[in-house]
Amino acid sequence: MAETTELERAAAMVGTVSGPFQPEYLVCQQAPPMISSRGYRFSDPFDASLPLLMFQIILIFFTTRLLLFFLKPLRMNLLMGHILTGIIIGPAILGRNKTYFNKVFPPSGIVTLTTLAEVGFMIHLFTIGVQVDTRVMTKIGKSAAFIGSACFFLPYALGFLTFSMVKSFGNLDAHFKQSMLLIIVINSISAFPVITSLLTDLRILNSEVGRMATHVSLVCDMWSWSAALAVSTFDLALQSSKRDSVWSLVSTIAFVAAIAFIVRPFLRWSNKCAKGGEEEEVQFYRVMVLLLCCGLLSEIFGLHTGFGPFLMGLVLPDKPPMGSTLLQKLDTISKALLVPAFMAMSGLRVHPADVGGTSSAFLELIIMMGYIAKFCGTLGSAICCGMPFWDAIPLSLIMCCKGIMDIAVLVMFYDRKIMPGQVYSHLLLTMLIVTTLARPIIAYLYDPSRRYMVEGRKTLQEWKEGVKMQFLVCLHNEDNVPTIMNLLEASHPTTRSPIAVFVLHLRELKGRSTSVLVPHQQLHEASSKGTSYNHAVNVFQYYEEHNRGSVVVQHFTAISPYASIHNDICTLALDKGTNLVIVPFHKTWAIDGSMESTERTIRNVNKSVMNKAPCSVGILIDRGPLTSNRDMLMSKSEPYQIAMLFLGGADDREALAYCMRMVEHPKVDLTIARVKNDDYLNGEESHLDQELIDYFRATVGKRKVKYVEETAMDGVGTTQVICSFEDAVDLLIVGKHHDPLSPLISGLTEWNEYPELGVIGDMLATSDFQFSVLVVQQEPVALNLSSEMSGSRSHSRSLPLSTTEQGN
Repeated sequence: MAETTELERAAAMVGTVSGPFQPEYLVCQQAPPMISSRGYRFSDPFDASLPLLMFQIILIFFTTRLLLFFLKPLRMNLLMGHILTGIIIGPAILGRNKTYFNKVFPPSGIVTLTTLAEVGFMIHLFTIGVQVDTRVMTKIGKSAAFIGSACFFLPYALGFLTFSMVKSFGNLDAHFKQSMLLIIVINSISAFPVITSLLTDLRILNSEVGRMATHVSLVCDMWSWSAALAVSTFDLALQSSKRDSVWSLVSTIAFVAAIAFIVRPFLRWSNKCAKGGEEEEVQFYRVMVLLLCCGLLSEIFGLHTGFGPFLMGLVLPDKPPMGSTLLQKLDTISKALLVPAFMAMSGLRVHPADVGGTSSAFLELIIMMGYIAKFCGTLGSAICCGMPFWDAIPLSLIMCCKGIMDIAVLVMFYDRKIMPGQVYSHLLLTMLIVTTLARPIIAYLYDPSRRYMVEGRKTLQEWKEGVKMQFLVCLHNEDNVPTIMNLLEASHPTTRSPIAVFVLHLRELKGRSTSVLVPHQQLHEASSKGTSYNHAVNVFQYYEEHNRGSVVVQHFTAISPYASIHNDICTLALDKGTNLVIVPFHKTWAIDGSMESTERTIRNVNKSVMNKAPCSVGILIDRGPLTSNRDMLMSKSEPYQIAMLFLGGADDREALAYCMRMVEHPKVDLTIARVKNDDYLNGEESHLDQELIDYFRATVGKRKVKYVEETAMDGVGTTQVICSFEDAVDLLIVGKHHDPLSPLISGLTEWNEYPELGVIGDMLATSDFQFSVLVVQQEPVALNLSSEMSGSRSHSRSLPLSTTEQGN
């Protein structure tokens, strides 16, 4: 009996049948078992479906990681790596060894892997639908509409023109001619989910070019869907069976209506009723069952399996427990396991026999002309709309990039025998090469920080009496509001010397693919409920009303990936001409002095802002819960104790210039502690330090400011001076960068956990101190050091000029 089973399993009938384009192999064999039997040898698990599937997934994973390691300079993304993996392990390269290919990818194994891949793509389409913000369609400007239309239609025009020229050179195959429309259609596509995913990978989603590319791709997608609908309607009208045509059209409309008017209200009701805990698990099961039902109905009605799930994702509420919460559960398993299988299978369909010959040359010419038309159409229209040339080039390259949606269209045409293998292979390979080469070029040509990393950054030292000082305050939550309010109030706003405060509420982009930087009021009006930042908004509004005529407050909200949200901060700082950006430290403390939480993503944001901001930056280490946390607006008795530690250097001068505003505040007791070493002089820097100190003392006169000078021989002496403030201050202000050769910090540079704070700031970030700290940076160290050679003379000229004007 066992021998008969073995023979039945080994028996297979292989023959040739006529396909729509070329003869194809038909393999008939007994389906293998799902798992191995006990009697099989160790090498026999490949004869069972489950072990073979696991091996195929492992092979795809390790091959992709190996490719990405060697192709790291090209910045190849994961999806393109999966396609290249499929080409390598498929019949194009390794599959030339028939023993290997028949063992690892037998017909039954390919069917199983393809089924898993299609399920993965269906789930991925659902997650893409969840991330699409339909409100973006109402924000598309005329420029984006014009650029998107040119990007879509020019490949059509140039594609048909090239095809007409190629036909005149000789007789082309009939199937080749039939595929021309498909080639032109695919070349014209710039899918919105693909472009936003690319922008997120390149960390430019919330840049000027990124936002324009988002809107342009949305216009292209709208044209693509409109063209697909028109072609489908025309195709239905030409069908011989009018009954089938009407049934297909009616069923599709009814399906879309059911999702819009039945599924959508049900999901909203279900989301509203969810209370958390077990109810959220039940909610997840409901959504998954609806997802599978939508996929099944799509197949029954003759649509793509992912059509229904994509529409369901569009109507899914974006608030927890749905939206972002559901996305977190599905996205990981989809991207880590299922989508790689889908992308690898697309590469596995490439055959070496499909590439080569005269027809391949003509085919590649038409494909490349489509890419050239898309590039030139985007470039020309962008320049006509006033976009700078060096921004229009990256935008044009972005629109030429392809991704999973384009691959899905190719696979659908190939599997349904609409597109021959030769056209499929050329389109896929060209898509892979163009997208892989475009990514590093885009990253090289376009850096959003170049716009705001301008020469001559705005500083606090440039502020003049009677001119409004501008602050940009960044908030991740409400915890830092009390200390920030005290800091702003200590800045002593008056009608003669007002301040403008721009409050930027930072929120990580989750569950959506489009970044946002808008006035807070617009976002509040767009949502049905108030956001969690309304309490902070009310506090700042009260502060503005309390200081009417001397304080102006504006609120903004930035919703972006934390990897690139610093672009929003720096862009707003540049546009508003701020003098100081205040960002909270990534660590928070509990009331007992223990570390409460650490947000590494916030630390990365702070480091990026410190390196790229167009003005001075202050990192606020907030220990308000550990101190009295007095509110200066309400307190009528005890003054707010502020000290400034001056060791010398550009950052310390910037901090001292800020303290000059606090001198006349009636509720502030200010102490300036200068620590020096008589045996150490730093040339021009020491001269600038002394000049500012002399001006400060002359300006302050006999006001209630305490100025002390301490001599220290090394870092231990500096630490002792700092420790003397332990129970005497609420806030200590320090500069970030100090000369590494200075004896004042000798012995302190050997350990530095947080380089973004500098040596002194890093020491003050430990749990040994109980007061809040503001670490001020005038400009990054690299720029600071380079300017010492070329710009120190200009510093010495500009400072007396500004101080003279202040004195007048």
